[in-house]
Amino acid sequence: MLLSRIAIMQRKNPPSLDLRLRLHIRILLLIAVLPILFNARPFDALALSLLQAESGIELENVGASVQFGEQIVFRATVKTSIPIREVSILILDESQGIIHDEPLEVQADGRTEFRYDIAENVLRPFTPVSWNYRFTLPDGSSTNSEVFSILYEDNRFNWQSVESGNLRINWYAGDSEFGQSAMKIVQSSVDSVSRLLPVDLEQPVEFYIYASIQDLRGTLLPGSQEWIAGHTDPSLGVVMVAIEPGPQRDIILQQRIPHELMHIMLYRAVGNGYRNIPSWFSEGMPGLAEMVPNTGYNRVLEEAIAREDWIPISHLCGSFPADTDRAFLAYAESQSFASYLHRTYGSPGLLNLARAYANGADCEQGLELAFGVPLSELELGWHESVLGPKAFFPALQNIIPYLGLLCLILIIPLIGILSAARGKGRSHGPETYIRK
Repeated sequence: MLLSRIAIMQRKNPPSLDLRLRLHIRILLLIAVLPILFNARPFDALALSLLQAESGIELENVGASVQFGEQIVFRATVKTSIPIREVSILILDESQGIIHDEPLEVQADGRTEFRYDIAENVLRPFTPVSWNYRFTLPDGSSTNSEVFSILYEDNRFNWQSVESGNLRINWYAGDSEFGQSAMKIVQSSVDSVSRLLPVDLEQPVEFYIYASIQDLRGTLLPGSQEWIAGHTDPSLGVVMVAIEPGPQRDIILQQRIPHELMHIMLYRAVGNGYRNIPSWFSEGMPGLAEMVPNTGYNRVLEEAIAREDWIPISHLCGSFPADTDRAFLAYAESQSFASYLHRTYGSPGLLNLARAYANGADCEQGLELAFGVPLSELELGWHESVLGPKAFFPALQNIIPYLGLLCLILIIPLIGILSAARGKGRSHGPETYIRK
């Protein structure tokens, strides 16, 4: 299409109008190139050749290689027929919206290489990375290359994959039967989540199943808690879970897969405000989606009741405790409290609460906005629902010291009154009723 327009213009314009023709060509090139520069899409080969011919700069052997957890190496060969003052590489971390602008050294044969340090730049796993090259000319003007892209994936393993619609399972330990079984659990997880929140599958969701906690830890940021067995990047739509082979594998899948899927659906329901949601809610809601209840939650709750060692919900608004046992109790309480709210206010109530948090309400304000009830009152109702008939006895234990003090205050004056009454009786003798 672009060439046909140029050919027509050449036929209609005599040689004396070469300047005007060149101007038209440049305008057409600009129209063709701008969408590419602002959208990381493959460059049209015709437009690229025309741009290279116009600028006198060509790129060859462009590529990038990933060493997961260590670095990405970007390589290209620059061919130019015009002087270039400097060359830079622009690297876009799409998940965080960060652009790294780094100078490049061009060797005598035109080769360039840039090593992007992963540890230094904290690149999240399975993030799309885009890059292009900027050429600055001696007069200070500059021109950019097309935009290239690569997925920063965990290439330590030979992944197998199976997909259904926009759902995709990736695993490296196990046969195809395991993949099919995992996909059925994912599809059932969608149904489980949909009972609590609207499910949005317009964008893909990728599940990466690791065969050990140690393998999964290679994807986590330094300093991550030892007890983490699953991680989700909601904005990328990526789930990473550790599912170790064994007889409990399907049960663990039915717990962890819907749990992590709920994180993504919660993010898609409220958008970027997801980051404002308190930890007890962002972990409690996924707990409700688990298809097989975690019996350990009931156990630690009973132990906390026996020790009178609840963690106040207000203490679970931020990060969970680093200690493994306390963290497990935090998960158990979050799931239990979320379950109480769900029984009381239903799924629409939980969605209203999520939106209140996403719109900027703090931990306690969100509950009042969504339900018109303060956290302290909701927490008391939750305690009573968990304790049931036993609620009276802990409450009685809590007020015994106050009852003792009240008795002291009332008994001492009462003793004085009774003593005075007895003294008065002895002075006047017993009263008698005399019949006349």
